[in-house]
Amino acid sequence: MTYKTSTLNNFVGTSEPTFVGNTQIDGYINSRPVVLRRLENGTVMPAKGATLQTSMGLGRVLGSYDNRLLVDIVEFNDDYEFITADESDIYDASEMVARLNGCLRRNFDSTRSDYTRIHKSDVTGVLSPNRQATLDAHFPTITDTTLSMSFSPNAITGSTPIVYKEVGTPKLSPSELAKQKRLEIAEAKQLADALLAEEPVPTDVQDELDEMFGNDDGEF
Repeated sequence: MTYKTSTLNNFVGTSEPTFVGNTQIDGYINSRPVVLRRLENGTVMPAKGATLQTSMGLGRVLGSYDNRLLVDIVEFNDDYEFITADESDIYDASEMVARLNGCLRRNFDSTRSDYTRIHKSDVTGVLSPNRQATLDAHFPTITDTTLSMSFSPNAITGSTPIVYKEVGTPKLSPSELAKQKRLEIAEAKQLADALLAEEPVPTDVQDELDEMFGNDDGEF
């Protein structure tokens, strides 16, 4: 599955459910049918490198993990304060980022531990090289200011780079093409018959028919 990037301004959504083959598309980018990649809450996923404003400061998208954005906070919001429920502590932006970054790292460590426990060798007690490579590839590289976040749709503007994939028209086999052609011919004939049944004969043509074959009373 190859993902591409564009800005939301280039996206034109569909007004009703639209399918290309068996795939329901979200709309079009550069006249091509596309499906947008989304976060776990349904928000369109911003592309790597996009900048987004967060309550703790300006964030730059590093990537994604478990359908949540990984965002580096590159500029702290000096006005940010987080007050704990019991009001015993107040954290500024840098302190809150450090706490949330620690949560993300503990999540990574827990996943690594579980995977290793399940897949390690009974003989060596460690992962095989292939399994170790698979585990390492699962985790993106993060910094000390990386957070795992979801965003509301309001954070995405028209100029925000977004992630999507193009949906190609499925290739049909010769037998499928022949079947499709037969269906198209049958539908065209059915439509033509319906139109002819509803369309009255033009007056001048009807007059000629009456003159040649008689009128509606059956006189010849």
